[in-house]
Amino acid sequence: MTEAIQLVTGREAEACLPAVAGLRLAVFREYPYLYAGKQESEDQYLAGYAAAADGCVLTVSAGGRVVGAATGMPLSLEQQELLTPFAATPYAVGEIYYVGELLFYPDYRNRGLGMQTLQILADKVRSFGRYRYLACATVMRPPGHPLQPADYLPIDRFLARTGFKALPGVFANFTWCETDSVSREHQMQFWLKEL
Repeated sequence: MTEAIQLVTGREAEACLPAVAGLRLAVFREYPYLYAGKQESEDQYLAGYAAAADGCVLTVSAGGRVVGAATGMPLSLEQQELLTPFAATPYAVGEIYYVGELLFYPDYRNRGLGMQTLQILADKVRSFGRYRYLACATVMRPPGHPLQPADYLPIDRFLARTGFKALPGVFANFTWCETDSVSREHQMQFWLKEL
């Protein structure tokens, strides 16, 4: 089956947000996030990408169903928890474009779609002519976590292959409710890629 990757912005993006929200809810329940999200919160969060100046939503569809997605917006428009860690770095927040997520249902992983989707997003961000970097953040879990699947592949390898570098000591902290109904604080590692 052939997959189609579509980049949409503004009002055009609004129509695909429920499918992207469903994808987020499913994928983020998995390790390492173990996130027990709610549809209303997802809808509100994703609306920010459709409304943001230079915001982008990419969907990957197969057989008329969204099977993957990526979102992005200028870091300067993101929540304070994502901005504060950059205050002590040499990177200007106004030159950074934040990749909110790059997600796929399991059957569509490890097929090159992530690289294609990220490349389309990077090309779009370059076309804006005002960003020098892409940034993202990944959740950190201790080695040997009891819920880590035996076949787990950390996203770190994908990020390194696509030119992202972990920023030492640059972290954000977020609290979310996990699948066992307990809210916990999580540390997120920032990664940066020069465009």
